[in-house]
Amino acid sequence: MTAATPAWDARLFFDSATDPSVLACDIVGDDPEGFDLARVGCFSAVLRGDDPVEHVLLSDGLHRLRLDVRGGTVTHAPVCFRFVFDGLRKIDAPLLTLQRLVAVGRRALDAREAGASQRDVAETLFGADRVRADWAGSSDYLRSQVRRMLAFGTRMRSGGWRALLAGTG
Repeated sequence: MTAATPAWDARLFFDSATDPSVLACDIVGDDPEGFDLARVGCFSAVLRGDDPVEHVLLSDGLHRLRLDVRGGTVTHAPVCFRFVFDGLRKIDAPLLTLQRLVAVGRRALDAREAGASQRDVAETLFGADRVRADWAGSSDYLRSQVRRMLAFGTRMRSGGWRALLAGTG
């Protein structure tokens, strides 16, 4: 990142020791119905450093959340997470992050069920200017993100949140 990068485009990666809202998790295996970075339906970035942790940033255009992932990589296949909470005193912030992870898809699903088109959902999440510029462009990446968010929201509403909490999804 250079000094010319606007603040809204900056990607901040603090680890769970620095930022209590970072959710620490371990990869405990592959699962076709598990967390899939390609299907999560929002912007994502993965930072790998010298440590064995992948620092994952997810954003739906309005909110950002961070995961510290140990024991593998989120970039190759759908994976199953076990979430790690460090004692009850420190549980509030990472638990809120877990709730936000589940909510990423739910918000788009709620809008769709209220009659919003996929384009309307995209405008709400990413802004009218971005949708106007990219919706009918040479790539359908924005439509694909909205479709993935809707699918994720459907899975979470259908009980997928239980699998997340149990470490099986």
